[in-house]
Amino acid sequence: MDNHSRILRLWAAAGVIICIFQYSAPAEGYYSFGRSINKPFGDPNLKNIEVVENIFVPIAGKVLNIDLALNIEHTSICDLQIYLKSPAGTEVCINSYDYDKDGGRMFEPNRANFYWTVFDAESPISIDSGKPPYCGLFRPNGPGSLTDFYGQQSSGTWQIRVKDWIYADTGTFKGVRLDFYINPEPSTVLLFAFSALIGISSGKHRPV
Repeated sequence: MDNHSRILRLWAAAGVIICIFQYSAPAEGYYSFGRSINKPFGDPNLKNIEVVENIFVPIAGKVLNIDLALNIEHTSICDLQIYLKSPAGTEVCINSYDYDKDGGRMFEPNRANFYWTVFDAESPISIDSGKPPYCGLFRPNGPGSLTDFYGQQSSGTWQIRVKDWIYADTGTFKGVRLDFYINPEPSTVLLFAFSALIGISSGKHRPV
């Protein structure tokens, strides 16, 4: 067996080992995607104004955890309903002040601004217990939950929709970010497996 054949067989063996390792030890990873927006909600004399933003996630895999971070200057966050829609079409209202257990509206004065507020379903602190400008991690108040997206496919276009459903107050949607823990699909497994097959095939046709 010449040196070239030995190298090909070593690559083939390495490919098989990597395949076995990746299948036995899934690689959970943290990924973050966001951007500045600076879109105004518009005329304060109008209601039911929506600002919509899309974020494309190129990483394919299973969503293990997802947080939504928002930077919104608004004179009354109680006027805002926050929706998140996955590439699979699941849309959830994760935060809203238009309801409570008795069917009334949970409005409180002097609640202004989400300053890179991170909505985290596992946070021990509810957004209702926070104080402006809400900088940090808070559990959104529903009626939906970010946990509805766990187990879904991460890749594709995610849509963030913020609805200003009351008149008088207004503001600007300044920025958004999606933070994920994803179990990526083993695309590298296929690459190394393909390399291994090429190496084995090439080695068999080499003279010894």
